[in-house]
Amino acid sequence: MQVERDRVIFTSIFALGLLVKYNVLMLFVVGVPLPATQLLRSAAILALVYVYLLPASGRRGVRVGAYCGAVLFTVVFLANLWYNRYFGNYLSLSELTGGESFNAVEVLVRHIIRPSDLLYLIDLLVMGLSIKTFGAGLNTRQEPPSPFIIPRIRSSLLLLTVVGLLSVQAVVAHYRVGAQRAPELFVDSTPAFASVYGLVPLYAFELYLRLAGTPGVRAELPSEHTGAIDPEPLVDSYSNIIVIQVESLDKKLINYSYNGQEVVPFVNSLVESSLYGHNFYAQHVNGSFDADFSVLTGLYPVNRQYSFRDNDMSRFPSLVRILNERGYQTLAFHGNDAEFFHRGVAYSELGFDRFYSRPDFSMDDRIYRVEDSYLGINDYDFFRQSLQVLEGKLEDKQEPFFAYFITVTSHTPFSFYPEAFAVDAFDELHSEFVRDFFNSVYFVDYALQMFFQSLKELGLKDNTLIIMFSDHEAALETPEYSSSIGFEVSRNIKEPEHIPLIIRHPDIEPNSLEKTGSLTDLAPTILDILGFDDIDPEFMGSSLLQPTEQPVLFIHELPQILYRDQLFVAELGELTKIGHIEGRDANIDIPPEKGRTALEKIRFSREVMLERRRVE
Repeated sequence: MQVERDRVIFTSIFALGLLVKYNVLMLFVVGVPLPATQLLRSAAILALVYVYLLPASGRRGVRVGAYCGAVLFTVVFLANLWYNRYFGNYLSLSELTGGESFNAVEVLVRHIIRPSDLLYLIDLLVMGLSIKTFGAGLNTRQEPPSPFIIPRIRSSLLLLTVVGLLSVQAVVAHYRVGAQRAPELFVDSTPAFASVYGLVPLYAFELYLRLAGTPGVRAELPSEHTGAIDPEPLVDSYSNIIVIQVESLDKKLINYSYNGQEVVPFVNSLVESSLYGHNFYAQHVNGSFDADFSVLTGLYPVNRQYSFRDNDMSRFPSLVRILNERGYQTLAFHGNDAEFFHRGVAYSELGFDRFYSRPDFSMDDRIYRVEDSYLGINDYDFFRQSLQVLEGKLEDKQEPFFAYFITVTSHTPFSFYPEAFAVDAFDELHSEFVRDFFNSVYFVDYALQMFFQSLKELGLKDNTLIIMFSDHEAALETPEYSSSIGFEVSRNIKEPEHIPLIIRHPDIEPNSLEKTGSLTDLAPTILDILGFDDIDPEFMGSSLLQPTEQPVLFIHELPQILYRDQLFVAELGELTKIGHIEGRDANIDIPPEKGRTALEKIRFSREVMLERRRVE
């Protein structure tokens, strides 16, 4: 009786842990749209466990094998769970092979892992103790039951039942998602693909497509899409252009104070004297590079696509090439390595004349020496040394220029700032993580103030269009501070990330820009401001200066559409409302023609990535 009870307990703990993690993974991380069919698959898994593991679990070797399998699945589960918290997608093979390392352990411990995650280890603890104490007080001469002790007829019937459950689940799910072929379904909706085929086939099919390619893809522009604008220039058409992409600057930080101290006092002063976008959002699907990809190509980043690594960027629309044709010197500046997120090759293909990266900045010629410099040079010295390049362009009369700056100091885990900039007012924060974030952003604010003052001293203030934004939110969720402005949603999704947008030029009146937009809209906006009408027809965004409100897309595994503060998802060819910005619920639907164009833009964005893969 003790042996039987012990086997039942071990098998039950294994089954419970497996089913809990599997269903959390499928329903909340992958986001399968058919939870009812997921129940059938769970029933089949449960039957398999009890048919084959229960009779064999009297053997220590079987228990050790089951435990190792449970550990492996837990690793896969937690990796997906933690990735989903930051990016809103499941951890695909593209992310596994395309990510960049930057103190990953510190980022996980400080930023992503929650104490409640320990609950997912309880089954492993109990199973481990069971293996350790297994056999105590038993007659070791007794042979444990064989895995084949179930009568053959009953075993066959149970196996047929399992096969039947899985077959019914697959057939029902297949027709519920539109009876698409596997390749089309995988490209259209990985959650729907997982609903039909399951988790292991999801990874297996992605591996197959990576090895075999995706033949026959032809990206065609949406039938109703037009990138045409008929602009009147707001500024001198040959103004210099400086774009500043600030790392992890939340929109919420604008005019935000803690203990009487503004976190970004200089940026706050810029808001009051600029055209400021109140309803502006990041494109953050795969990583920080999604931001510059969106700005420079006017396209939407797409889930599972490391564009700068995987795609030939010379085949994409490019704001840089348009400005090159207009006589601009085009320069990019980033204090980290050129290989970080594969920007070095991609920027050259996009048309930049010069990309200044880590080797171009002197670590000896620094005013602020931060010891942990894995991200490159700190932002103050990054801007100070970059100004020398701009000064040289002025002396050589190489104007107009387009300069694209990417900062790094406020990158998670937010410990990359000089100790001298630890603000006393922030010491009362209980969360060291939030305290470091505020201090790092405060230092970036100080660096920006120096940069803007130096631009004025160089005489660039009167003939330069300056655009500043963030690549994404800091993604902090603590009782003391939360990055998000807040959405009320009915599904587990990565909510759109609200970021600031600052547009400055002496000829542009300070004002509030209320139109909703994202980083994909910046390329047509810049061309609109300059009065250029040669916008690339493949630009998916629209100028923020044009009054018509357009749906804003975020192409995660489950694509999202934000329209007039209401949030929709695109699933299996339909748009479904799932939420709204807190306090702004309204009975608003996306007009049919705009809905059709949004769905076509999603299709085009995914297809163009597959069509223009880099050929080795």
